[in-house]
Amino acid sequence: MITLWRNKLFMTGFLFIFLMLMGSLMYGWFFDNDIPIANLRFTEDGVKGPPYSPWEYPPFGTNNLAESMFHILLIGAKFTLGVAFLVAALRFVISSVWGTLSELYLPRVNERVRPFLEAFYYYPVTLIAYLMLYWVLFEDGMFNGTDSEFTYGFGTRVIIEILVLTLAAVPITSLTISKEVNLILKKEFMDSVQILGGNRRHILMKHILPFLKPQLVVIFLREMIQVLVLLAHLGILGIFFGGGTMKEDLFQNMVFVSLSNEWSGIIGNNFQFLFTTYWWIAICPIFLLTLTVLAFKMMLEGYQSVEASSSKRLQKPEKVDITPVGKEERFERVRRSI
Repeated sequence: MITLWRNKLFMTGFLFIFLMLMGSLMYGWFFDNDIPIANLRFTEDGVKGPPYSPWEYPPFGTNNLAESMFHILLIGAKFTLGVAFLVAALRFVISSVWGTLSELYLPRVNERVRPFLEAFYYYPVTLIAYLMLYWVLFEDGMFNGTDSEFTYGFGTRVIIEILVLTLAAVPITSLTISKEVNLILKKEFMDSVQILGGNRRHILMKHILPFLKPQLVVIFLREMIQVLVLLAHLGILGIFFGGGTMKEDLFQNMVFVSLSNEWSGIIGNNFQFLFTTYWWIAICPIFLLTLTVLAFKMMLEGYQSVEASSSKRLQKPEKVDITPVGKEERFERVRRSI
């Protein structure tokens, strides 16, 4: 663990995630998630109104609702990271229990189910989630227009989305873990363990988990990255976390706005500005989400490099002194070792 905290790659990614999350939480605690609204400005060329660019309203400018992009993204950071962590943790726990126990206690059933689960490799998780969440989070809100008129409350919509995002990837993740357990069970020393009378619980606690632990950490960090990418895909398709509401922007257009200010919803809502003169409205959330994914990738690479170096140290044979010595010196070495 100490070696991990000394790894520059891991610490860089960890500090970026930690500082961003703490900044978002503290802003909510001390400022109640207040979003400043930009006012009209009087310049030499006349009256100028929002949207303002990052140079006119640093650091990220304003959006098409005259709101500060920096504060919106700061508020949405805790929802983005919180949802990603919660969904990844649920996927990890369910898949770990299912994949490990099914391979250990129900290997024959697992062999029959495995071909069906492998089909999920070829079916996009984004499409599954979109089809299951389209009406609950998009069509229902577009039809009713306001959050208060949703068929389901905000809390219920959040629970539904978390369950869908979790269960949509459980088959693939559990299959990956079960394959790792299967490889461990096929190692040569497992035959000796079974011959000596080791039961399944003993095999699980003493032999499978120590080998599986490093791989589980890698799987969890990968799940975090996959959830963030999945949320971005759903946001572009109009599926916002917790749903949205209709508002009129500065251009007199009715737009479907995210209720939670989660980054994927901001990307989806503002993606239309990507190739316009107001490009920063779309680029800023994309840029931050990209940095977050890269931060988790750095943590993953750092952890894998630490594990690889630890394995090399364990496998490195100890040097044996084969220099011939006299009887008295040999006796002295034995005495010192005792």
